Amino acid sequence: MIATLIAVGGVAVVLAVVPSGFFDLDRFSVPKELALLTTGFLAGIVLLSTAADIDLGIAEAGLLGFLGLSALSAVFATNHWLAARSFGVTLGGVAVFFAARGAAVRIGRGAVAAPLVLAVLAGVGSGLLQAYGWDSALLADTRAPGGTLGNRNFMAHLAVIGLPLVWWLVAKVRSRPALMLAGAGAVLIAAAVVLSRSRAAWVGFGATVAVMAAGALLTRSGGPRISRRRLGWFLGALGAGTVLALLLPNRLDWKSRSPYRDSLRDVLNYRAGSGHGRLIQYRNSLKLVQEDPLLGTGPGNWFVDYPTVTSPGDPSFGAADPIPTNPWPSSDWVALLVERGPAASLLWIATLTCFGVVALRRARDPAHGAAAIAALGVLTAISVEGLFDAVMLLAPPALISAAALGALLPATRPVGRIPVSASRGRWLLGFAALAAPLLVRTAGEATAVVTAGSGYPISRLQEAVRFDPGNYRLHLHLALRSGCSATGRFHILRAAELLPNHPWPRRLLARCGLR
Repeated sequence: MIATLIAVGGVAVVLAVVPSGFFDLDRFSVPKELALLTTGFLAGIVLLSTAADIDLGIAEAGLLGFLGLSALSAVFATNHWLAARSFGVTLGGVAVFFAARGAAVRIGRGAVAAPLVLAVLAGVGSGLLQAYGWDSALLADTRAPGGTLGNRNFMAHLAVIGLPLVWWLVAKVRSRPALMLAGAGAVLIAAAVVLSRSRAAWVGFGATVAVMAAGALLTRSGGPRISRRRLGWFLGALGAGTVLALLLPNRLDWKSRSPYRDSLRDVLNYRAGSGHGRLIQYRNSLKLVQEDPLLGTGPGNWFVDYPTVTSPGDPSFGAADPIPTNPWPSSDWVALLVERGPAASLLWIATLTCFGVVALRRARDPAHGAAAIAALGVLTAISVEGLFDAVMLLAPPALISAAALGALLPATRPVGRIPVSASRGRWLLGFAALAAPLLVRTAGEATAVVTAGSGYPISRLQEAVRFDPGNYRLHLHLALRSGCSATGRFHILRAAELLPNHPWPRRLLARCGLR
């Protein structure tokens, strides 16, 4: 049941999107968060209903500690709506990890990991189809080729995370047709990453391939199936995908005559352009750590507090825009430090380090070597890509990487145990009490996105805000279109309460004499 839930949830979290002329980003992100939370909730319930006890290694204990600190940080956040949304992604990922781990032990890691490849290729395929001419109202044309992920960077990040899973298939499959299919997956992933022009994905792609290739060459794990021939087949497929992406004509409308060469030249350029803008954003964001050095601003609350530390000339902050910044900083690691605090950040680093050590130690084990090397690849992908962009803050990478690590990482000697069988009802009730409200809230957000439609007439927004009363965008637009009437004043005050540091609510408060 868990393997089936993760397989269906993996495809859903990649493909879920709803049409909306009013919501651009949320029409992609909210349905995907709903898919993640639904998968995590159902898989967690099945795990707690069937497991005798859940053994915890050091890394698993650290992961639960990180979840606890994140929950505590969310309690003290300024905007609890955003905190609950961000924490929901974390909770869903942790639940999927433990469920995948339990299922892999019971029925084998292949039943959990193999369907994840199909989910990743579904997202990659949608991006490639868009690059070569697919046009649909479900896609975001301004950030092509994002496919059903809505953004070319998001699509490319997911492709790099899926690459170690394809490598694992190449290393483990026995038949030639299966090997050919796995190689085709590698071709598609390489082509999609190249076409995305995502510099963070390019760096992550190179680092991930280097780590897995080194693991395959320096160990003799997995018996004869991880051979130089298989490695050559894998690298050849990646090379073929790269060449095809560069040679085949596509429908992407790049402004530069040599877009891929320009992106390659600027991969590590932090003196100008978006790279320099990232440095400014990182430097300003770190000022928030000084203001909340224990628990951080709260999950998702970088967006709330960043206007207090922005500096003149900051390209990531547009004061004239009603929504002046992205919902998150351009780095998982900066978001982690600012929003969860130094203690949670150190615990997360320690957890990933423990996972990495486990994978390294088991890389020579014939029974687990291929999976251990693939797990190292996943860890490399999320760590490196997260340096330059938002990755694990999003639902698709959270679900795919959590399920992949849960299935692929070899088990270690337990240092603790969750005694589920001794008080199963309490564990089920506690998990449901934590996850169900987040699931209901996310379902309300998704309903609001669908209800808002194009944003006209105004009655659609008034109906939508009933399903999502913590949505700043809805309140702000209702305030702008209602003026200083009683209705407008109500929505102005709500917008100012949700984002007290943003300039537009303050302007509207002053315009209507409310401040």
